[in-house]
Amino acid sequence: MKKQTIIRAAKRFVIANLLTGAIFLSAHAAGGSFDPTAKAEVKYIGVDKENQLSFKVKYLNPTGSTFSLSVLNEDGETIYKSYYDNKSFDKTFKLPKLELSKLVFLIEDSKNDVKEKYTVNIKTSVQEEVTVSKN
Repeated sequence: MKKQTIIRAAKRFVIANLLTGAIFLSAHAAGGSFDPTAKAEVKYIGVDKENQLSFKVKYLNPTGSTFSLSVLNEDGETIYKSYYDNKSFDKTFKLPKLELSKLVFLIEDSKNDVKEKYTVNIKTSVQEEVTVSKN
């Protein structure tokens, strides 16, 4: 009985993480197309020990002008917003995995007329496999 429970839990964990990783790796930019003029990049890093989703956000800002970075949830509510003036911005964001189904990373620089939007859809699937055997 213990063996079946452990195997089932391990399979759930592995399958859920693989599916989540595949979905995040496929979500690069809104619309899924590559834009060679993009100055920003949002990458999914993975799930950490505390079961939080990690994203790395980079933004090239050669003029050093002030830009805003917002993170919105599936309802369009702002869950994070801050202003930066780094010429080479690089920050990792960690967000609780269980509470999210969609995220939007929005970078806006009104001085340089830049607005880049990255949409991340989060879908976790669990597959159960049960095997009963007679010893």
